[in-house]
Amino acid sequence: MLKKNTTELGKTISEAREKLGISQRELARKSNMDCAEVSRIEAGKRLKPNVLYLKGIAETLGLSLVKLMKLAGYDDIDINWGKDLTNKRSTTDYQEQIESYEQFYFDVLEEFEKRRKNDFAIKGGIADLIDKLELAKIENKTISNDEILDRLKELIPMIRPNLEKFDKEKYPKFDRGLLPKTEIKSTTKFNTITGKFIDEEK
Repeated sequence: MLKKNTTELGKTISEAREKLGISQRELARKSNMDCAEVSRIEAGKRLKPNVLYLKGIAETLGLSLVKLMKLAGYDDIDINWGKDLTNKRSTTDYQEQIESYEQFYFDVLEEFEKRRKNDFAIKGGIADLIDKLELAKIENKTISNDEILDRLKELIPMIRPNLEKFDKEKYPKFDRGLLPKTEIKSTTKFNTITGKFIDEEK
């Protein structure tokens, strides 16, 4: 087994490569780069490797290109700004984004179900209290305010969770690089004199 590298980038790449059981030469071939370059990156001797090299490595090893770029020293502007951010994202980045939305979906469903059950229990508690008051009225019995307050105090802790907002920590993290801006071009313009739309291509 190759000696573990001292840099986080090199260590991440070498560990992923060794886990797949491929050599540096094979990684270089599949990533369309020179074997010596792979060796330098893993050894921590290459400062901010070319993004295209990192993308090739990320795709070959099933790693996040965003993570590799951060480890390589690229800042947020390098990672998240530019005309074509698809070149700065790997398949794994897309998969992780999809998984985060799937997890968010199931978290929301679980939260809704929890609140639905809680709501049902609250309604049941209020209905029981109303029945108790009506029965006491029919039987000419008196229920003290303390008894009513005690029952309401039991219900209040059940009501509060249903009034809380959904935990923001569970929201999926939006990656603008995975949803490139789509430019819609139209050759149709409005003629203010005739009051009609004109297709300039005709």
